[in-house]
Amino acid sequence: MGTTVLLVLDVQNGVVDLAGSILPDNYLDRLAHTINAARQADLRVIYVSVAFRPGYPEKSDRNSSTSRVKARGDFIEGSESTQIHPAVAMCEGDIHITKRRVSAFHGTELDLVLRSLDAETLVITGLVSSGAVLSTVRQAADLDYRQIVLEDLCADSFPEVHEILVKKVFSKQARVMSSAEWVAEIEKK
Repeated sequence: MGTTVLLVLDVQNGVVDLAGSILPDNYLDRLAHTINAARQADLRVIYVSVAFRPGYPEKSDRNSSTSRVKARGDFIEGSESTQIHPAVAMCEGDIHITKRRVSAFHGTELDLVLRSLDAETLVITGLVSSGAVLSTVRQAADLDYRQIVLEDLCADSFPEVHEILVKKVFSKQARVMSSAEWVAEIEKK
């Protein structure tokens, strides 16, 4: 029987700093509570963060996202901006995946790790809804994973975009629920 895995996307210092004003009230506290509940239920927690090698060899001039990152000098491997935010720090047994693009799957070993864990259901949280969350949800659907998106643990610069994604896009490929509902569900098991 397949397992459930909690994915925490881009909740790293540099992204949290950039997203600070868009984060819902108590976002990091609720995320930390949800992560701890997943651990208590013996579910694996996988953190995914974005980082680039010095000199940005992964950057293409045809990719506006990586061009903006390089122009700011952000997200070099090992820098403070690439570290998981301390409010949701990793624990022993958690897994970390580094990505170079928006999707948690593109060019990473995430799918290999998930298949090795016999994962069938992904519970997705993270920043930002129109970036890492959207790209990961779409690719996970193509890879035949069941998905749950915790709507209050995703955020976007534009609340209306987040709302449309949750109601019109994510809901077509995932079960959408609040973190409180999901935690209550896993605590019953």
